[in-house]
Amino acid sequence: MLLRRGRFFYWLISELVRKYTKALVLGVTLGIGLAIIFSRLGQQVQLGTVERIGVVGEFSPSNLPLTIQKQISLGLTDISQDGTATPSLANTWQATDSGRVFTFHLRDDLIWHDGKKVEAKDINYNIRSVSFQEIDTSTIRVTLEAPYSPLPTILAKPLFRPGLKGLGPYKVASIRLKGDTVQYLKLTPVDSRELPSFEYRFYQTEALATLAYKTGDIDIIEDISSAQGLKAWGVPTITETVNRLRVVALFFNLKRDPLLKEKSIRQALGYGLPAIEEERAYSPIAKTSWGYTDRLRKFDPDMVQAKKLLANADIASGSATLTLTTFPQYIDTAQLIARQWSALGITTSVRVESSVPSDYQVLLSAIDIPPDPDQYPFWHSTQTSTNITGYVNLKIDKLLEDGRIEFDPEERKKIYADFARRLVDDAPAIFLYYPKTYTIKRK
Repeated sequence: MLLRRGRFFYWLISELVRKYTKALVLGVTLGIGLAIIFSRLGQQVQLGTVERIGVVGEFSPSNLPLTIQKQISLGLTDISQDGTATPSLANTWQATDSGRVFTFHLRDDLIWHDGKKVEAKDINYNIRSVSFQEIDTSTIRVTLEAPYSPLPTILAKPLFRPGLKGLGPYKVASIRLKGDTVQYLKLTPVDSRELPSFEYRFYQTEALATLAYKTGDIDIIEDISSAQGLKAWGVPTITETVNRLRVVALFFNLKRDPLLKEKSIRQALGYGLPAIEEERAYSPIAKTSWGYTDRLRKFDPDMVQAKKLLANADIASGSATLTLTTFPQYIDTAQLIARQWSALGITTSVRVESSVPSDYQVLLSAIDIPPDPDQYPFWHSTQTSTNITGYVNLKIDKLLEDGRIEFDPEERKKIYADFARRLVDDAPAIFLYYPKTYTIKRK
């Protein structure tokens, strides 16, 4: 009996399979196809767009470009366009004890990428001679040895927990190192699926980044000095940006050369420059800064004034020579300047280096301008490692010292206006222009 029932069911199933074979095959095929499609769609929705970006330079995990750091985390403060410190991780702060103590009050709605709530004990910038003390879970006291009004702008640097865990809209999904140098970094959105992910690849030179773009390894190159050779490559979108927090300047070595110790000669070289096509810079302070003034000497091309100053200087006609040291990206500008100075009567040659030699006469290079107008590291006579010109001026020293201990914004503005006027007139450096950078993006 059981055998007959088994045969019956076998016959029934066989007949159904025979009769509906096409339908079954079509259904299975369609089901598999839909499963694959929805799986891929789900993956795309989950992952979103991935932007592959090339960055030029060598960076450690603790020293990533600031733009990347800000994607991953926040600082205790932030910086507005004019260089003023604004709230970020800290809602408010106060300075007491004549500016030796700052008290910061933290927001209570922030979570680290590892799920832990932000507390005052997490905050420590490891700044020499500065202590960070937890008052309660949302209040931190910062104590300095001396008053220092720019401190809130220093504390805009993004904070991280171990493993590059931050507070920003992006988290680190993957990182690859070669030694201590970052080779690859992937960032994914913390919350929003609408935001793209970013894959950063790092290259030692612009030439290597350009090659990677041309071979398809990356689709974007950020902040390179020239777009030449890429404008016709795949008809890319090229975004030009003027960096007003960086200034290209001529620095005179006042420690080495008696010729350059004479103020009138430095001024003559300033007036003896060729026309500058880029956006001119006349001051060491950023044009966008709250501390900027345009009421100062402007070294625009003026060969008549240049020759007049040289005629009054103590140099023999046609006997003076200079070597202008620069880096590869500024060689065209250096050669224009050398020709103009030679025409002025000071024979000038150009030397290209990969680092700043201690024996340079004149250096054509760029410096980053801090958001606060405090220029103490660059121009105070005690700062021998960063004051590369060897400039010594006691009045400038006093103004720089006063600017650091003054907390009234209007008084600080007066101090730095006086500083900029005196420094530019004394001309230990001639400020030339704000450099452009280019971001290349494949369409």
